[in-house]
Amino acid sequence: MKKIIVTQRYFKDLKTGEVRDSIDIRLSEFLLKLNLFPIYIPNSLGSSPYLNLKKLINNLNPHGLLLSGGEDIGKNISRDNLEKNLLKYFIAKKKPILGICRGMQVLSSFFGSKTIKVKNHVRTRQKCVTQTNDKLFPKTIKCFHNYAINKCPKNFFITLKSKDGTIESIKHLKNNWEGWMWHPERDKPFLKCLKDRTLKIFK
Repeated sequence: MKKIIVTQRYFKDLKTGEVRDSIDIRLSEFLLKLNLFPIYIPNSLGSSPYLNLKKLINNLNPHGLLLSGGEDIGKNISRDNLEKNLLKYFIAKKKPILGICRGMQVLSSFFGSKTIKVKNHVRTRQKCVTQTNDKLFPKTIKCFHNYAINKCPKNFFITLKSKDGTIESIKHLKNNWEGWMWHPERDKPFLKCLKDRTLKIFK
């Protein structure tokens, strides 16, 4: 079973005042279904020196990285720093990376893109147009994002757009690095094309 580092959402419980890291259990189910074992990284590591994080990951020896969805970039600096440092590590190692929703925005921003506000992409299903000959993409996607990327990042190409022209997924020209603006775990049953595509990334 391949080990995958997975980042988490930052969540503050207003009733108890507790600050928590959290993940959608459906994402765990999605990965385990594919024989991928998620290792969840605490956001507090984003406030620690990068060398400590690097040492930890070296000891874990993960196969790849999944940047999960959640709050907008800039809302939690520790998470922002953590994901940036994780990207530095996995990019240098040329290991597989998948960014989901916010994760795609973080990946794109790392390579020079910016986020822009979009309309009608929260709790909606969007029809999509594939931009490649690759068949492992859904024809419609469930969207939950207020922001999108303004352009394709350097050394990536666009793989899917929604009908309104919003960039919904990207892929690196050489490495197994992809970003999806939808949540594969929120379709039940899980879509076969996305299970196959995830396995292709983390092969």
